[in-house]
Amino acid sequence: MVYVSMTGFRPKGVVQLPMFWWRTTWSFVQARRAPGNLLTAGRVSGGIYLTLTAWADPASMRRFVSSGAHLQAMKNSRKLGTGRVFGYACDETPDWESVYELWKLHGREV
Repeated sequence: MVYVSMTGFRPKGVVQLPMFWWRTTWSFVQARRAPGNLLTAGRVSGGIYLTLTAWADPASMRRFVSSGAHLQAMKNSRKLGTGRVFGYACDETPDWESVYELWKLHGREV
């Protein structure tokens, strides 16, 4: 089983971009080093900054989300903009487009 998570974030404006990029960069570093991480990728679409991660299991993803740089980013996210998340379990790591379509349909605001 693989646990897949996609997050989309829209910064409030250009003033927030430096802090957003600071938090994003360190969260990416943390994700890539996290036990159980299988994939970490990012893209920009329509002014929304998207991240896709795949994990060996949901527990690995929860440990990542609740610690380090990612935890700090979440605590500051409302000051920087708005976001939506979507996660699900599947048999293998899916392609970007499939996850993006599911995120657009089922993503919930955070």
